[in-house]
Amino acid sequence: MTSPSPFRRDGKQRRRLLLGLGLAGLLGGARAQQRLTVLLEEFAPYSFSDARGQAAGYAVELARELLVRARIAGDFEFSSWPRVSRRAQLQANVLLPAIVRLPEREAQFHWVAQISVRQGWLFRLRSRPDVRPRDLDAARAYLTAVIKDDVSEHELVTLGFSPDQHLDRSADYDIMLRKFFAGRSQLLALNRVLAPELLRRHGHDPQLIEPLLKFSESRPWIALSLPSSAVLAQNLRLAWDGMRRDGTVAALAARYGMPLPD
Repeated sequence: MTSPSPFRRDGKQRRRLLLGLGLAGLLGGARAQQRLTVLLEEFAPYSFSDARGQAAGYAVELARELLVRARIAGDFEFSSWPRVSRRAQLQANVLLPAIVRLPEREAQFHWVAQISVRQGWLFRLRSRPDVRPRDLDAARAYLTAVIKDDVSEHELVTLGFSPDQHLDRSADYDIMLRKFFAGRSQLLALNRVLAPELLRRHGHDPQLIEPLLKFSESRPWIALSLPSSAVLAQNLRLAWDGMRRDGTVAALAARYGMPLPD
């Protein structure tokens, strides 16, 4: 059997090389085109619009750094929490940089990383000493302000609060706080760590309220929508591991006064 001519061998090698370069170009192009929609709510200091109208905050900075390290582009969008939650469950390639991990949400997302710890508390107006429930059972005698579909609503419902009878549900914090300070509800469910900054950003004096009862301790996470690729989720986890090891996560948490898990 005669061996292939050098010219024919070189031709096959060239074809292989061109095919390899073409595949590499396609894969590289696909990676470069990969984009995530990062959905946010106005919830300082996790996420908020700064003076220039740009997305800012602890969770926003974490998400930006995460996407840079994973080499993924991102579009940051604000909406109400009910809309954020709904889109994140229906659409692929949606990132939530701050969502509390609850048992009922466990199978609804790819969970990327825990970014803080949260304590849910019931607050009252300092001017309302008559509102004085001794425990959570007694708190059900009052109307409690919550955000619709937010973690506080989920937790309070689990504790026996009825959405129709015990909770005053609002689509966003501005509406919820205006109704609370107008006397529509007697109790207010908030993250105790974030409550002062949240009130200030919505034009209310934090000194006007006081904490009464702790009702939960939970875990805010970065989550990826379930229809997204499991490979994408793993790439984000690997990028997070690098951020945690080199101190980036700790530095951002310290800047915003956010507690980290042990």
